[in-house]
Amino acid sequence: MSNLHNRRSLVRLSLATATAMVLIGTSLTAAQAAPIKSILFVNPLPKYPAWRLIGDCVAKEAQANNIAATESGPTDGTLNTTMMMQQVQQGIANEVGAIVTFPATDGFMPLLQQARDAGIMVGTLYGAAGTATGSQVNVGANFAKMGEVMVQAIAEREGQQNVGLMIQGPTGAGKAYAEGFEAAAAKTSNVKVIATVNTGDDANKALDQANALLIAHPEINVIASHMGTATQGAAAAIKAKDLVGKVVMVANGAAGGGVEGLDDGTVYKLLMQDMCGAGTQIVASLVKINNGETLPQQVDVGIQMFGKDGIKDYIAKGWQ
Repeated sequence: MSNLHNRRSLVRLSLATATAMVLIGTSLTAAQAAPIKSILFVNPLPKYPAWRLIGDCVAKEAQANNIAATESGPTDGTLNTTMMMQQVQQGIANEVGAIVTFPATDGFMPLLQQARDAGIMVGTLYGAAGTATGSQVNVGANFAKMGEVMVQAIAEREGQQNVGLMIQGPTGAGKAYAEGFEAAAAKTSNVKVIATVNTGDDANKALDQANALLIAHPEINVIASHMGTATQGAAAAIKAKDLVGKVVMVANGAAGGGVEGLDDGTVYKLLMQDMCGAGTQIVASLVKINNGETLPQQVDVGIQMFGKDGIKDYIAKGWQ
């Protein structure tokens, strides 16, 4: 009887242990799958059309997933990275569920890692190389790829193409774009980077910097930029110096004078991407990762170079 009693006791103990483990496992699974309650989008240029579109699509996708979405960003129309970092820090202090932003400089990565260490989901848009150190997912073609795609389009032009680059700055996105562009140019027989200027992604500085390129380097016949904020200034400089037909702009985005430049001959081609898709995908990707799905750290959206043909159809689809 004693042995039978012991065996029954062991069975009861095993069942109790198994039940407890199931309950613990269920509790852990439930904790891991807790939905994202809130998301903060620190928009680098809330008033610029392309980023405004991204912000609207972030909000729409968040609403579709029952996530409370808020947006902040510089209000003066410039890429104020100090203000953006402060707003990311505020999001960490407020213990938001997720933070999304454009990591404009290398300095964003330690801050975004701080957010992850605090248990906050982190997604980046159009980040340069190294985003994996701070974000769980980066959506959008990286800036090195943008440089490569632009060079391919420029190389199709006849004759020597002497390029002046207009970039955000010497680190982050600007550095990645310039390095990607120069590496791709070195593989061609007719594309050469002559000089590079920085604008800080400030549209107000674009005209002066474009003029500086054309004055200092009259051999330049192409101005290229990864910034939509550079287009109007570059086009204005080309017109002011009576260089329409002699110098062209290869621009990023249809907004900010891109389409108008195609019409008046100051812009040769535009690089366009599915901006609304980027806003949608960054939220959808964070939700999937939070639910336990494994995604690649880099999620690309469509990227193409456009002349006049077919561009309006793509703009209607949310490309910019």
